[in-house]
Amino acid sequence: APRPLAKSATGGKIRILIVEDHWANRKLLEAMLLQKGHDLDCVENGLEAVNITGVAEFDLILMDCNMPVMDGWQATEKIRQRATLNNSTPIIAVTANAMKGDRDKCIAAGMDDYISKPVDRKKLYEIIAKWTNASQDAAKPPSGLNHPAAAGPQPQAKG
Repeated sequence: APRPLAKSATGGKIRILIVEDHWANRKLLEAMLLQKGHDLDCVENGLEAVNITGVAEFDLILMDCNMPVMDGWQATEKIRQRATLNNSTPIIAVTANAMKGDRDKCIAAGMDDYISKPVDRKKLYEIIAKWTNASQDAAKPPSGLNHPAAAGPQPQAKG
């Protein structure tokens, strides 16, 4: 079943966790997200992500997959296994791996969607809108993984 859309308690501001080991990629994501006024926290590996998500609530997590210490797939599995904070928070893989098998690996680990590197600003905003209540900030969300609209049959227009 698809996860519910995140609800931001800050009235439009979304609290996003960036999990990225490469400083340049992290700074690029930060710049794009700060431009939209989002609240950000950044960590450098999956173990730090598991630790911070145990004590702070996020509306969305952007998770690199290939990192030292603990990769994004392992971190996602650990976050999903907990019965506490963030176990249903949307987790978006941010990865240079865009092959079909990699997408399946992300979903199997408990990730909700993915965006490929290099990250396109418009696609990033669309993904955020798709998984949060910030839809006024972006165009129509792309069709993708586990989108709530894809969960059941669509009503047919009468004509």
